[in-house]
Amino acid sequence: MTLRRLLAFLLLGLASLAAALAPAVWYRRAALEGQVRARILAEATRRGLVAQVDGVTIGFRPPLLVSGLRVGRPGRWSLAAETAALAPRPLGEGVFAGARVTLGRLKAIGPGGLTAEIGPTVWDVEDDRSGATTFALREPFSGLSVKRRPATGGARLEARATSAPLGALLTLRRNGVPLLDAGVVDGRARLAGAGDSTMVDLDLDARGARTATFDGVTGEGDATLAAPADLRLRLEGSWLGAEGRLDVPRWRLATDGLFVSGSLSLVDVPRDPRLALAFEAERVDLARLLTLSAPDAPSVVAASTSRGGADEGLGSASLSVRVTGTVSDPGSLRVEQRLDFSPPRRIPPSIERLRRDFLHEVTLTDGERRTIDVSPASPDFVPLRDVPPLLVRTLLLGEDAGFYGHRGIDLGEIPAALLTDWSRGTAARGASTITQQLAKNLFLSREKRLGRKLQEAALALLLESTLGKERILEIYLNVIEWGPGVYGLRPAARQYFGKAPGELTPGQMALLVALIPGPVKYQRSIATGTPSPGFRPLVDRLLAKLRSVDAISEQEYETALAEDLHVVPAGAGE
Repeated sequence: MTLRRLLAFLLLGLASLAAALAPAVWYRRAALEGQVRARILAEATRRGLVAQVDGVTIGFRPPLLVSGLRVGRPGRWSLAAETAALAPRPLGEGVFAGARVTLGRLKAIGPGGLTAEIGPTVWDVEDDRSGATTFALREPFSGLSVKRRPATGGARLEARATSAPLGALLTLRRNGVPLLDAGVVDGRARLAGAGDSTMVDLDLDARGARTATFDGVTGEGDATLAAPADLRLRLEGSWLGAEGRLDVPRWRLATDGLFVSGSLSLVDVPRDPRLALAFEAERVDLARLLTLSAPDAPSVVAASTSRGGADEGLGSASLSVRVTGTVSDPGSLRVEQRLDFSPPRRIPPSIERLRRDFLHEVTLTDGERRTIDVSPASPDFVPLRDVPPLLVRTLLLGEDAGFYGHRGIDLGEIPAALLTDWSRGTAARGASTITQQLAKNLFLSREKRLGRKLQEAALALLLESTLGKERILEIYLNVIEWGPGVYGLRPAARQYFGKAPGELTPGQMALLVALIPGPVKYQRSIATGTPSPGFRPLVDRLLAKLRSVDAISEQEYETALAEDLHVVPAGAGE
């Protein structure tokens, strides 16, 4: 039934109601309401959807009101409308020229906890002689229209925005955390469907848009967005339902300090998607990346940007990445990468000072502040030359096997980490190199959030270009936490074993390295004075790695496995 025929049908029914108030008329009114409800449900079923309608009312104002409309594809997506009212356009605008549709709040729920909400709107709807239907937004603002054209086997949709403040109308969230404030949008979006295939073409510009900080992607942290920015998005893609194939041969995103492009292919969706992703960043401004990655950028950013001038930033990086693998198995992902970093002309003072002796302040769990003296003047300081080479080897095997081969970040681990975090809705999996861990300890908070990972990566590039590998290892071993109130290798060796670092056995070295990922959490695993049955395998796996690279002999390996490790837990005897 076309829009004009439906309106004519409704208006004739209303004329009948106005002519007489007999019971038969009211009976017909109820029958019409039932017919409309049945038609909605039937159309949904014909399209393979499930629909529910709380109520249908035919009256004078408005002629047709549908309340509690819910439609969707179970397990994939759903759309709910509080109310939908259909009325003829006001007399001055032509009775049969079109209709006016008033929608209450809309809520769409997609996979992965994605939710989109649109506030109440009023649309003018018109049909033209070609069979196309145009929906033009009238309230709460103008400047947005959607046209639907019939096509062979399907339809084509085209949305156009002209200075449309979509940020005030649309809310996009994941697990309750805001992802986007679209700002003011210009451009177009095209969608063409035929059979089980769909083509998409986006060409959009947004002014004053605010994207989620990368912490928000995992649903953690507070509900904040990054600072406003101008965005430009170009994207072309297709979806082939029969093959479960999504192809985006080219996309490009530009914003202040960030220019990225690439391609995407997903095959066998949703059963067991296989991924092929190409990503290129022409120029990534590190200061901008740090600001976008979390609402509270570290102090090094403010120090580098407050002086002004392009040469006073944090440098820039360009990278090219290709990722292939199966989405359901992060371990299957294979990464080819190329990274180039251009350091700033002037190194930020907060990083420059790390070349020399310095003081590092930490906050203990009880809020107390403690200063760590990273210099030979401190009795707790251990120079890298005095650290047993076997301990360094154990550390690298446990925390960053590619330490001497990367420039601060290992892109090969990041896609798997992101995929795992997204699927779990947490920041459970890490992808930090030793340099990133040092950046976190020196400049960032304890929070394990995705935004912090990107901040670690940006700061790691600066640390690597400024300090070099040996200095990074030396600082790392003297400042990292090894337990509540235990910072640095020498205090850790003394606390747990009553020894100097040079006196540690291979088993004791492996235990200290095994503590690094959870120095506070693992305290309960050594609370009895010996490693628990759940923790000891972590130690033994490190010993096995040492043996596999011939860092220890077979006899040393067997002795270490048999060693009865006695530990004094942090805080014992206080």
